[in-house]
Amino acid sequence: MAKSGPDRRPPGQSAGAAQSLVRVLLDRAQTRAEDTAYEFLHSDGSLDAVTYGALYERAAATAARLADLDDRSGPVMLLYPPGLGFVTALWGCMLAGAPAVPAYPPLPQPGNRTTDRFRHILGDVRPAGVLVDPLIRDILPGIEGTGPLPPLLSPALDGSDATAGPHRTPALPSPDSPALIQYTSGSTNDPKGVVLRHANLMHNVRAISDVFGLDTGTRSVSWLPPYHDMGLIGCILTPLYRGFPMRLMSPLDFLKSPLVWLRQISELGVTATGGPNFAYDLCVRRAGNDALEGLDLSSWRVAFNGAEPVRQGTLEAFSRRFAPHGFRPSAFLPCYGLAEATLIVSGRHWDPSARSAEAGTAAEGRVSCGPVVSGTQLAVVGEREGEDGGVEHTALPEGAEGEIWLRGPGLTSGYWGRPADRDDELFGHLAGVRYLRTGDLGRLHDGELFVTGRSKDVLVHRGVNHHAHDIEAAALTDNPDVRPTAAAFMVGDADPAIALAVERSPARAGDDEQTAQGLRTRVLERTGVRLDTVVLCPPRAIPKTTSGKVQRRLTRDRFLAGELNGAVIVGGPVTAGDAEADGAARSLAQEPLGAFLAGVFAGVCAVPECRADQRLAEIGGDSIRAAEIAAITEGALGLPVGVAEVLDRESPGQLAAHLLDTWAGQGVGAAEVVSRLTALPAGEAVTAGTNDAGSVQ
Repeated sequence: MAKSGPDRRPPGQSAGAAQSLVRVLLDRAQTRAEDTAYEFLHSDGSLDAVTYGALYERAAATAARLADLDDRSGPVMLLYPPGLGFVTALWGCMLAGAPAVPAYPPLPQPGNRTTDRFRHILGDVRPAGVLVDPLIRDILPGIEGTGPLPPLLSPALDGSDATAGPHRTPALPSPDSPALIQYTSGSTNDPKGVVLRHANLMHNVRAISDVFGLDTGTRSVSWLPPYHDMGLIGCILTPLYRGFPMRLMSPLDFLKSPLVWLRQISELGVTATGGPNFAYDLCVRRAGNDALEGLDLSSWRVAFNGAEPVRQGTLEAFSRRFAPHGFRPSAFLPCYGLAEATLIVSGRHWDPSARSAEAGTAAEGRVSCGPVVSGTQLAVVGEREGEDGGVEHTALPEGAEGEIWLRGPGLTSGYWGRPADRDDELFGHLAGVRYLRTGDLGRLHDGELFVTGRSKDVLVHRGVNHHAHDIEAAALTDNPDVRPTAAAFMVGDADPAIALAVERSPARAGDDEQTAQGLRTRVLERTGVRLDTVVLCPPRAIPKTTSGKVQRRLTRDRFLAGELNGAVIVGGPVTAGDAEADGAARSLAQEPLGAFLAGVFAGVCAVPECRADQRLAEIGGDSIRAAEIAAITEGALGLPVGVAEVLDRESPGQLAAHLLDTWAGQGVGAAEVVSRLTALPAGEAVTAGTNDAGSVQ
């Protein structure tokens, strides 16, 4: 358990003076009205800025507009691109006493994940109103499937439509009233609205300030999306609480050129900034020698790293690359948090001499995320069978891996629209005490937390647990053949197998078999895991959440449904040792092969369609057509198919099962069959051997 840090509250503010961030904003506007609160760096290099005084006036004008809503205390959705408009809308909701619901603005294109997410949030939270950027407001009526929209409000950014007088004192919220509803990323299921109260926010911004050592002299810049906890709580609310100016920039500008972020650190003398682990990897990959000329990172003393597993290899690579430019490895501050805990749970500066292997983590290497913040209790929990035959939860000893459970003042009481007292997957009990279940796995070592993955992303293969993150990292680290996006998952039911989907690097047009073999070797050497199936995908084929997290479950579903567009499935050669693994791959191959054969059956017999269980005779087939089916299948796949086999098995499904067994005995594994099916031109299954009219050629 972490001890309480020193009190670094702003001068003149006693420990118990501020009960909410509304009170803090009011104090800032009264005592430091001319000091800069936020800046926003545009893509062209221009800056917008707002002082504490101007921010309060603009937010008060927004709050006055919200007072006209039928439900003044109902949730209000925020639809803004990153910028000062979003910041003003957020604080306007705070002053109005209306829970803010930040959301990615939707796009007009159908099927876009941000648009799907918008529809889901709109239907789930049912906001009393929407604060929206004028440009985004114009496209909302054209978004299909949204239904009737709530009132849309677009207050003037400069507060010119203000009706409030100077320093109008708002009604201060109670600590228990909702302040934010922040929706989870949805990496493992649909996004859920985490209800955060003013007391949750105050506890967490204080904890962040203590762990990071923030004060009025801090200088910071952030490219993080403002719609999620790290960008929202850590980089918008915490700076105002601690009283230092914050420079914001667009996430797109960072992704286009991560060195823009580093240049800002250098030019501003930034002392504290950070992001997820991938951001540091991206900087290393994109850092050319010429681009780093004149770069000075010596002011950077807090480089926080969170939101995804923190890897020792990443910290070491970034330190090596940027040490000549003043970066100190001790600046790294790995931390752990989640939306359900407002943001931070644990954190501490990195000790490069402390190897992650000491805590029993995987060979790829994860590092300590430090002790938990003051006031929070953490337990690593396992399951066992209780006396009544049900599942019983128990706290595990140090060093054992289990699910991370939490208690404390920064934790949500539940999701929006769900009874707060209902125990579902979010809550559990230890010795009669209620805890929040994070769904994350970890272990404690010397009182410090090592996060090892998500419980839903553990792959149990032949009695051994493997973490998807470890498999993916082993495949991707320092591998120029692939992009830094991968998803590991299980396939098959009777005999599950491990599959890995990766995105090819556009700059490396190598042989698929060679690339797949290289991936298998890397994963086997670094994790001891043997990949049964490798799925090579084009760029951006693997689905992600709006915050950039890979959606493994959705990747698996799309793979099984044949919807990973442009993917090539590569299986290894079948040997005696591989027979058991190929049995799992066979369960993957039977459905697409059966669908292919059903198309051939229908095409040859000139019928609109044929079911997988439909007999050849039912659709007008005979021995002549059976011969044609055999010839077409053999020609398309380059594998032997006999006329008698078609006649004896009758239906496409039965024929698929028989052919897979036959080909396996000839040394052609199920994964190879799927690879050949995937390589067929679009429509091959239906049109093979027929002319435009559907008759046999």
